[in-house]
Amino acid sequence: MSKVPNQIASYLKNCREVRRLSPHTLAAYENDLGQFAAIVTARRALTPAVVKDCLTRIAEDRRLAPRTIKRRIASIRAFLRATSPTIAIRTFGMWKLSIRAPIQLPKALARQELRTLFDKLEGARVGSDRDTTLLCLQLLAATGLRVSELCSLKSGSVRLETGEIIVSGKGSRERVVILTNPVVRKALTAHVRSLVHDDKPNMSLFRNSRGRALSPQCLRLRLHTLTRRSQISRRVTPHMLRHTAATLLLEEGVDMRFVQRLLGHASIATTQIYTHVTDIALRNALERADVMRSFV
Repeated sequence: MSKVPNQIASYLKNCREVRRLSPHTLAAYENDLGQFAAIVTARRALTPAVVKDCLTRIAEDRRLAPRTIKRRIASIRAFLRATSPTIAIRTFGMWKLSIRAPIQLPKALARQELRTLFDKLEGARVGSDRDTTLLCLQLLAATGLRVSELCSLKSGSVRLETGEIIVSGKGSRERVVILTNPVVRKALTAHVRSLVHDDKPNMSLFRNSRGRALSPQCLRLRLHTLTRRSQISRRVTPHMLRHTAATLLLEEGVDMRFVQRLLGHASIATTQIYTHVTDIALRNALERADVMRSFV
């Protein structure tokens, strides 16, 4: 059984160097497969029966949330398909665990919250950090970029004449997002031109005060500080701006397939969860209006 940890190490190396998966995904795979190895290493051989027993133990672990259980099982299935296809087929071919995970609706900002956020930052002390932070948050809200995608943009990623941004997303899938708002496009153009002295297309587009690439954690901290000053009661994260972008686009009637392309979702099923959010917004608007209030 000592070969299982070696297989996992080789599989993770492939995910990192060939498939170019994100650090977040790699960390989840490493954790999930480490738990799998800890269970099966004590067995004499890796068989479908051993794998099924392992999966059952994971599914029955009350310390784990349903979403964690589903992710862990998916990680093990992907690993076995890559390293032991026969065992994967015999394990998952005719046997499935039914796990219902509660639907977690994306947390998006209301229009007024987003307006307050930008107003506070625009009124802050003028400086390069303020300008960079404001532009980053505007781009997140306008394009639905993941914060990791934003921070990995290069100076050559932007086509100023068309407002297009070349994004390398999950699984190294490249896509083009289009920036249409003239105010944000003007700010982005000014920012790119300010980097002309570093006229190298592979230089980081957004940098910290030390000239290094702006990290997702740095932007999260800046946003956290800003929301405290804005008197927004709940915690706001960069990913909430991605959810906000998707929600606002659907509320404005943009076709879901276009939203899927903009966000870089591999499946439209991932995008469809935002319809739940817009349905809630519709219900709230109708309840506030209550056009029959004066008649019945």
